[in-house]
Amino acid sequence: MSDPMQLDAIVWVDDHALLRGTLGHNAAYALTHRITPDDSARWDKTDARIASGLLALEVDSGTTVAELARLALDTSGEDGTKVVEVWVEDAVTHERLPDEAALAEVLESGDLVLVKAEVPPEACYQLGSLGRPEELFDVLHVAAALEVAAWPRLWGALLYTEEDAEVATYVRTHFDELNAMSGKLLRIFVVERPPDWKRAKKYWRAHLEPALLRTMSVMRWLNSSPYDKSGLYEVARELGVEPDHFPCLALFGGSDDDTIIFPIKSADPASFRELFTLIHRAVGEIPADYQAKQAYDRSDSRDPSQPVLRGAAALEALAASASWADQAALAQVGAAKKALRETEFHGRNVVIAHGTLENITIHGPTTFINKPINTVIKDFQNTHTSTYGARLAEVLRLTLNSEDLPPADRVELAKRVTKAVDVLESPNVRSRFAVRYALADIRDLAYRSKDVAQPVSDILKSIEEGFT
Repeated sequence: MSDPMQLDAIVWVDDHALLRGTLGHNAAYALTHRITPDDSARWDKTDARIASGLLALEVDSGTTVAELARLALDTSGEDGTKVVEVWVEDAVTHERLPDEAALAEVLESGDLVLVKAEVPPEACYQLGSLGRPEELFDVLHVAAALEVAAWPRLWGALLYTEEDAEVATYVRTHFDELNAMSGKLLRIFVVERPPDWKRAKKYWRAHLEPALLRTMSVMRWLNSSPYDKSGLYEVARELGVEPDHFPCLALFGGSDDDTIIFPIKSADPASFRELFTLIHRAVGEIPADYQAKQAYDRSDSRDPSQPVLRGAAALEALAASASWADQAALAQVGAAKKALRETEFHGRNVVIAHGTLENITIHGPTTFINKPINTVIKDFQNTHTSTYGARLAEVLRLTLNSEDLPPADRVELAKRVTKAVDVLESPNVRSRFAVRYALADIRDLAYRSKDVAQPVSDILKSIEEGFT
């Protein structure tokens, strides 16, 4: 006989439409639609909703997944007479486990599984998007930062290590409050390891109570975990943050390379509220309202396959992204940092450091460039010496000098110019159709601006006509 395993199982018996969801969808829906953000027991209530009917099973590790599915269905007391198919999904990764696999091959003792038993449908459905539960926490993760990096802001990074489990837990249990407290000018991100569920599972099992571990796991909020101290320093040194400052809130951005560091002595929610209140009081801003439900409702629109920058690369892109964007907003950021430097934070140790992010230049498809416009164009011309490069350099000049395009559109249009010139200079381009396709994205976005639409259109037309 093989070794015994302890597994938790939840059984769903329903038709194909309702079984397409996950425990994470149930948890996110309960959290955002049924429970108010100021409910002190909201995590217990969320867990109670998803863990209804939780079964604790002791099984032999050599048992197959199919045998576990039937055992869980029988133990649940659900009527299995109409069931046409039954299977097991990992409750965290949402992967269907192979029926023939032995449990020891695909699960660990203590894991949670979702057993789905399908019965014939009794109604017709118009199916909508389920959304992505992980999106609720992803809005705080620096890996997603480039989606909002086009506008000058006072950026904030919460830097903490594996030793700071209380801080890492706080940003999850108070994600919506943290997002709201950051306000409109200040944007806060957390910096953690790239997702690795096997590694993260060991970490979080040692630091979270079972109910919170279960709830956040199924929403995929625990797929990442804090860096160790040396790993985080690789990220933080770009900001001038020393290891003895961890854990801390580091504020950066604007036209200088100053980093304002607030060491965090307590992960108590009251301490965080006090810190952000002092920051907002210094810069003269009122925190913004943040609606978790709206974030969840929008989560289906984000493409999870889009590449992201992580760690130091993401921080570099943030610092460089807005350097040639809206000058008034940059001035506001500069004024906010000046106000913070001149403010006495009673009882708090505030450190002013100098990072290296100001001089970072990121080339390629991201096109976040921290240089004066004329230098950007000159570098572009030196890199792309073909006839196409010369003409698209003029498109880039029009883009960066546009007074009608908002900063976000200027960044996006610059990205499209860079992408197009790479396609046009490729030796694999063989047809006029390929050229037209490469330029279409530029034309579509340029039409939004009165001052560049026509001249950009004329340049693109001349490129298409000159292609042989």
